[in-house]
Amino acid sequence: MQRRRLNGILLLACSVVLLHSRAYGATITGTVKGPDGTPFRGAFVDARNARTRITVMVLSDSNGRYRVENLPAGDYHVQARSTGYRSDPRSGILLTENQTANYDWSLQKQPLRWTDVTVSQWFKVLPEEKGKAQFIRFCGLSCHGGFQNMVGLSRDENAWRRAVSEMRTRIAGGILEHMTDDDAEVLSNYLGKTFGSGPGALPKSPSDLPGFVPSPQNFSDEALKIVYVMYEIPDGRVVWSANPDKEGNLWLPYFGAINGIGKLNPKTGELREYMFPDQRRRTAVHSVFMAPDGIVWVAAEQNYGVSKFDPKTEKFTDYKTSGEGEVNTVRVDPSGIVWVSGVPRSLRFDPRTEKFTELTEIPNTYAVNLDRAGNPWFDATGGAGEIYRVDYKTGKVNKWNPPPATGSRRRIQVDSAGTVWVALYTEGKIVRLDQETGAFKTYDLPGEQPTPYPVGIDAGQNIWYASGIMDTVDRMDPNTGKVTEFPVPAFSNGMRELNNDSQGRMWFASPGNNTVGYFYLAK
Repeated sequence: MQRRRLNGILLLACSVVLLHSRAYGATITGTVKGPDGTPFRGAFVDARNARTRITVMVLSDSNGRYRVENLPAGDYHVQARSTGYRSDPRSGILLTENQTANYDWSLQKQPLRWTDVTVSQWFKVLPEEKGKAQFIRFCGLSCHGGFQNMVGLSRDENAWRRAVSEMRTRIAGGILEHMTDDDAEVLSNYLGKTFGSGPGALPKSPSDLPGFVPSPQNFSDEALKIVYVMYEIPDGRVVWSANPDKEGNLWLPYFGAINGIGKLNPKTGELREYMFPDQRRRTAVHSVFMAPDGIVWVAAEQNYGVSKFDPKTEKFTDYKTSGEGEVNTVRVDPSGIVWVSGVPRSLRFDPRTEKFTELTEIPNTYAVNLDRAGNPWFDATGGAGEIYRVDYKTGKVNKWNPPPATGSRRRIQVDSAGTVWVALYTEGKIVRLDQETGAFKTYDLPGEQPTPYPVGIDAGQNIWYASGIMDTVDRMDPNTGKVTEFPVPAFSNGMRELNNDSQGRMWFASPGNNTVGYFYLAK
């Protein structure tokens, strides 16, 4: 059994390496230099296809060299950039199949923008006045970024008060449930002063703040090998994750003001959207998952239950429990049973009988995911941080109690060997469970605020996570605990899930930037 499992892992690893090492398209190469004419290390070079709007992003190495491979023939817009630096763009670069083109770039210093500042830097530079704690809690930690664009809106205090009121009404749920009227008033005052147009408002550039010094992000040579392939999403969607289906399409839950889900074709960049009939009150879709029979299941915050979407009829059907609560993540086991994490209880739904079972043995969970056998695993939102496994064939529930840790948990993954990995968001740790022995191991993560939210597993069984506050993507060697930090294509990334498709690509969504994408390491 172990040998077959190992052979399967090696085969998958080899297929992923071949996928990303074999050139099947055009290539752009060249060098990036700084204002002084010397090689510039760690600059992003973005190649955007004008027709598909798919952008491939690579980084320059220590000699300033870069290489963008596997580009489909087409018309490209290309530019080099780094924090506080930017080159002149070039449009109309026409590439034919298997063509290699060379372009060199000269970076010029640019005014630092608020979008060039990591979330952790934001928290440091915000004025130390009454209301900052509320801003960090309700706008920073709850929304996970995307607030850089608030600078320059020039709303007065009354306008911000209306915005906060609408946020409490439309978003509701989650951390906002704990916002009191006093909190709302203090937050409105702070927003009016900090993001208004009067005295005390933030300047247009963080560089204009007295004594502002950007926090350096120093990445290893290995980290500069990361390649991102990004897809643009229309405004207002706030995509929570990207979940591949059996045909390779990506299903996108819309958590924003628009009630619906999206289906992304990764080859063409085509996005098809399916909207709920009722657009009056925000539905807040957390999760989307396609079942083995091709039916798509949706977990939305405002529906303590699930919704079924039939791609053939393009119709939604809502199913609600008799109780009240919130749901987060949805998965479907091989027999077609739907499992949903939630508060105060997790849910089991049988589409054949259209009956819910409230899982009283599995209360207050944040995430659910499937292991290789198809069994659902849940992790508790807080408390003792319990981990649960359900045998989907028998319904038997097993529970493990990890070492006590304060704070909240986020995503859960089970690797090919059956080892369980859980992100401790506010603790800045990753927890490992050996389900055969029941032994736990805790990994402390580097950085001031590592805040792991999603957990992913690559073909080599390395553990990946994203730090939403530090704005990095990170890989941990489970054998040594060594962590490699990688740059992200845009700050305020807010990644919530890392999901592998059949080709081994790890998909994510960046709600703060209206993008969806995957990444891999170039050879």
